[in-house]
Amino acid sequence: MPILEYHRIVPLKQAGRSLAGLVVVPEDFDSQMAAFSGAGWHTITLATVADDLAAGVTPPPHSFVVTLDDGWWDSYTYAYPILQKYGFVGTFFVIADRIGTSSFLGPLQIETMAAAGNEIGDHTLHHSYLTALQPAALTAQIDTAAATIASITGRWPQTLAYPHGRTNALVTAAVAACKPLQMAVVEGGSTSETWANRFAVGRIQVGPGRKGADLLAQVQHVGR
Repeated sequence: MPILEYHRIVPLKQAGRSLAGLVVVPEDFDSQMAAFSGAGWHTITLATVADDLAAGVTPPPHSFVVTLDDGWWDSYTYAYPILQKYGFVGTFFVIADRIGTSSFLGPLQIETMAAAGNEIGDHTLHHSYLTALQPAALTAQIDTAAATIASITGRWPQTLAYPHGRTNALVTAAVAACKPLQMAVVEGGSTSETWANRFAVGRIQVGPGRKGADLLAQVQHVGR
């Protein structure tokens, strides 16, 4: 299952101090989604992938997942309308303690996107390096964030993105112990999704300047 990883969909002049490698301008994102749509591809959320995996169901052909990490304000202002334009949905991983703060999504925006069929995923409470934490702190980071999301959307998150893409056996066990969570993603990687590796699923990192045709060709290769 091709799972695309984005962080910011925003004009460069509005990106602030974000790392250049994490910024995709809206025009490029639009052209990428247009290429996928024109080729007959459609999106599903990562939660749908998790449900299908649990049920032993194969998603429809030409399915792919769009994920956006961190919950920046531009997820709603730029990414969400472009996804809507093509009838697509995304999985938005939000950092719980940044909800409603400057530069990040507010509760109403999150609620609106969730009501439109998008998934709101767990990106922990503080975006800490989980591999440096002890079990009690891990549980607080993962479970408190999940509860915060549920209080806004009315639905517990089913998936998580590890902050900084890092995990280990202790972190993975803490995620698995949070019962609503069924799947977790790392940064990069190319392994197929299985029940055994559902808490360490890889993604295709999309950086700046990617042409729609080039990204589509990569997605088509992964999706075979």
